[in-house]
Amino acid sequence: MTSGGETAPTEAIKPPTVGGNYELDENIIPAFPISGTQVLSAHCYGMSLWGRTAKIIARIPGGKVETYFLKAVPGELGRTMCEGEYESLKAIHSVSPTIAPRVYAWGRFSKETPPTYFMLTEFREVGEQPPDPVKFTARLAELHRNSVSPTSKFGFHVPTCHGKLTQVVDWDESWASLYRKQLAHMIKLDEDKNSDWPEFQPVCQLILNKVIPRLLDPLQSNGRSIKPCLVQGDLWDENTATDMSTGEPFVFDAGSFYAHNEYEIGNWRAPRHRLNSKSYVRNYKRNFPVSEPGKI
Repeated sequence: MTSGGETAPTEAIKPPTVGGNYELDENIIPAFPISGTQVLSAHCYGMSLWGRTAKIIARIPGGKVETYFLKAVPGELGRTMCEGEYESLKAIHSVSPTIAPRVYAWGRFSKETPPTYFMLTEFREVGEQPPDPVKFTARLAELHRNSVSPTSKFGFHVPTCHGKLTQVVDWDESWASLYRKQLAHMIKLDEDKNSDWPEFQPVCQLILNKVIPRLLDPLQSNGRSIKPCLVQGDLWDENTATDMSTGEPFVFDAGSFYAHNEYEIGNWRAPRHRLNSKSYVRNYKRNFPVSEPGKI
């Protein structure tokens, strides 16, 4: 359950549940990682705000039973979301296998109208949300430290989404520059949907042209530098959980790119999130100290 208020909800997040039968498109069969996999069952699982999700149980050659997770999203936005999340989780898993599910494929259903796109991953049973703050922040900081941008720049090699909103992730040597373009893009999306807000425009321009340079330029000036770190990109209470099989924290619904690591915990500032708790913020900063010259 999400909260839009000024305090974090106190009730526990309800775990995803298995629902009714899910009819699999024929293009899912060749997407399995092992040829000859036989589907035993497919059921709706949990919920998605933008599409459908399912739990698939299958038998691979030799008799072993494996479980898979399927996400399907319609339309061209679905294409961007599924490809973006596939590449995001692939990148995260390559750095830290415990913190993200292994991905197997993304593609397009054969029959549905409008065109519907899918992503297939290993299944991880969702436990406590959010996970234990000490273990979770240690694993997250480890991901940030160990990741390496393939271009040594900020950005990502394919478009990704924050929820259903596309992100600007073109490669850029300057974090302040990329962040400014990202925020300007989000402001434009709001304008396109809700029309002009004359009183808001001067504030937006002030933030874009004055506040961002003043706060972020010092991170990469006067001999200072910051490392582009791979981030999950949309990290809040219900996009992370404890793996019921291993007890390890993991993330999902990723919209990744290489960013300043402190971008990752920006969501946590919102009082409505459980991750706003000082136990998460303080433990993260113990594992990854604040960048010079400022505080968070």
